[in-house]
Amino acid sequence: MLKQKKATHMEYRLYPNPIKDICTPFVYDKNHKKYLRYFLNPNPQLVVIRNNEIGINITGCNREQIVGCGMPQRELLINYVEVRCICTDDFIDYLKNTHVVPTFPLSKEEAFVKTVIRQIISATQARKLFSKFVRIFGYEKNGIYGFPDSTMAIKVPLEDLEQIGLGFRAKRILSGLKMIRDGGEITQLSGIGPWSKCILEVELNRNYSLYPFWDKSGKRIKEVCGIDLKSIARDNRVIAGGIYLYAASYLETK
Repeated sequence: MLKQKKATHMEYRLYPNPIKDICTPFVYDKNHKKYLRYFLNPNPQLVVIRNNEIGINITGCNREQIVGCGMPQRELLINYVEVRCICTDDFIDYLKNTHVVPTFPLSKEEAFVKTVIRQIISATQARKLFSKFVRIFGYEKNGIYGFPDSTMAIKVPLEDLEQIGLGFRAKRILSGLKMIRDGGEITQLSGIGPWSKCILEVELNRNYSLYPFWDKSGKRIKEVCGIDLKSIARDNRVIAGGIYLYAASYLETK
């Protein structure tokens, strides 16, 4: 396998990779009369992330704030991979030359919608469909789009949801959003099985140690990177979650 050209400086990548101008999802805060996102501390702020040819551009906080937020200990992962794993040289280079920054935890509504969308298609395709959902049904402010609040979301016509590619799962999304609004437990909803519950927890908490490493993404990572995450998880789920974060980001570059 051809090795990637080593970076001359440490690169920063976000995972999941935002789609162009989709910001970290934000809501309208009636008390402050602003579109805001709670991030790192109790003070509300809108954090916008854009991707371009140069790299990621972040406004609303500085790069130093995001480094370390929910990130695995990279040096520990490098040591673990080099000593205890069989993997490709390409992936080791990626791990050594890249800081992968997990994007922010989602609200319960966002996490639920994204989880149902991921039941349909691959993670990469799901991000595009989720972004389409946000663009069509969400907020827009100064060219930045945000996830609709629960009041807006449950008013979306079923036919409109079906037509963007959700099919029969459009009804599941509306039922779940109404259940969240009414204080119900969405994990009891029909169609939310063991895999969906795991993905829902990951999206809510950005804790990749909760990931279902046996799924299609885990198998794809083993195929491309040579890493058996399911086996690593039996030994240490935190390590497996950190490696997953980097490996999934690595697959986005392929």
